[in-house]
Amino acid sequence: MKAAEAKKRSPIGVLIALLLIAGGIAAAVLVMRRTDLYPASSEATIDAERVKLAMTVGGRVMDLAVQENQLVTKGQVLLRLDPEAYQLAVQQARADLAMAQAAVASQRRLVATETANAAIAAAQLTRAQSNYDLSVRTVARMRPLAAQSYVSAQQFDAAQTAMHDAAVSLAQAEEQSRAAEKAVGTLDVQEAAVAAREAALAIAERALRETVLRAPVQGRISGLNFTVGEVVAPMVPLFSLIATEEWFAVANMRETDLAAVKKGDCVTVYSLIDRSVPIAGTVIGIGWGIMGADSITLPGGSPMVARSMNWVRVAQRFPVRIALHHPPEDLMRVGASADVEIRYGAACH
Repeated sequence: MKAAEAKKRSPIGVLIALLLIAGGIAAAVLVMRRTDLYPASSEATIDAERVKLAMTVGGRVMDLAVQENQLVTKGQVLLRLDPEAYQLAVQQARADLAMAQAAVASQRRLVATETANAAIAAAQLTRAQSNYDLSVRTVARMRPLAAQSYVSAQQFDAAQTAMHDAAVSLAQAEEQSRAAEKAVGTLDVQEAAVAAREAALAIAERALRETVLRAPVQGRISGLNFTVGEVVAPMVPLFSLIATEEWFAVANMRETDLAAVKKGDCVTVYSLIDRSVPIAGTVIGIGWGIMGADSITLPGGSPMVARSMNWVRVAQRFPVRIALHHPPEDLMRVGASADVEIRYGAACH
């Protein structure tokens, strides 16, 4: 009797078992399908651009106008160095420029004098040439007359002597004219000196301006660990400025999920500071490469992969960069943990 009842009930039990198995399979398929449609990551962090601030000139800090974590606006004065040495450098550069400009003025007057002398020499050459030409014509006219005794030999000799003197004067005038032309100087050297002094003055004035450090962007001060009186060196980072105008989330996505992630996808981000507040975002970049923990890249060679007996394959993760839209300021901290859901969540509906 009992055996017969057990036989009757067995099909029902089998059916229930089959339904449970089918339900489990359906649930697994739905989960896989949801993962494909809405990839997510709990390995995400809040991020922002950092600007490392340094002085381009060195000196002693005279005024420190900010403190750690302070919010500053673009163009706000952050610190000032002692400007005295740079002010003196500007004064010296201006004095050097004035000297160079005075040298140009002096050379210009000298060139004007030399040009005038060259013009006088050229006029004297023209006059000497005219006198010589006249004496040559005079001798030419008197030669046939002297041959026929219409003019005395003394007169003809005097004309020839005058022609010879005119030739000597012409030669002297030509030499003087050439020398006067060569003696005319230029302003090239002096003008080049002025240009060099102007550049030196511009450099000195720029260095003076660089004794004041201003915020290049709006943000918060981070890593400030010195005070007034500190001597700082040029080009050495002093502290950072966290740019607060734009915030991002960086999600480390499994490589098996990357095919479902596209630039422009809507993202809902939850900062773990307050998990109840959804933050809208958009995928703006997907990482193209990472450094493997077990690989060593030699300069100019191929990667050298360390031997490993670990036969378990773990999916690699690549960073996905997400731009956040109007995030709440009190939830934004660089390095804060976050969860991301791509194409899913309150911010995507």
